[in-house]
Amino acid sequence: MNNEYGLAEPVAELEAATWRSRALAVLIDGLMFIGMLVVPVVLVIVAVVSAWDEATDEYTFTGGETGLLTAGILAGIGVFVWAGWLFGYRQGVTGTTPGKRRLRIRLVNAETGEAPGGAKGVGRWLVPILIGGIQGAGNAIQLIDYLWPLWDSKNQRLIDKVFRTRVMVGLPIAEASDGPELPASPIS
Repeated sequence: MNNEYGLAEPVAELEAATWRSRALAVLIDGLMFIGMLVVPVVLVIVAVVSAWDEATDEYTFTGGETGLLTAGILAGIGVFVWAGWLFGYRQGVTGTTPGKRRLRIRLVNAETGEAPGGAKGVGRWLVPILIGGIQGAGNAIQLIDYLWPLWDSKNQRLIDKVFRTRVMVGLPIAEASDGPELPASPIS
């Protein structure tokens, strides 16, 4: 398939990932995120529950409970920063997330076939979260975005169309190979 300049498009040679493989990758990544979020949520819940004074029907935070609440909030912020790095920036740079690597699919720039870059990765991760944060219409748009590859001829989500990306079958060459052979262990 040639583009408007008559040049062959590298992405045309690749096979688009199915909706099922993309959904399983999102499920794996989502479980990782939820797993990381358990500790901060537990810290906040323990702090809030222990600060509740039944006699006065109000919260009275002691120093320990305030510290626990602060630790939970900071850990939660840390988890969101980590998620932005792993599922946004790193996906943009490498083309993969843990879920995508497991299912042997990758994110590519729709025009070049290479990894789209950190900025596109972060945007592609952050925009659906911000849209989904709008109750009602935002949730409907987010659902349509996730289901869009089911009827799209290129198996793209709406966010893929906006950022000109595609999810394709196969890992990048650097990740597909086992890498250089490691030297023998000096301890035998």
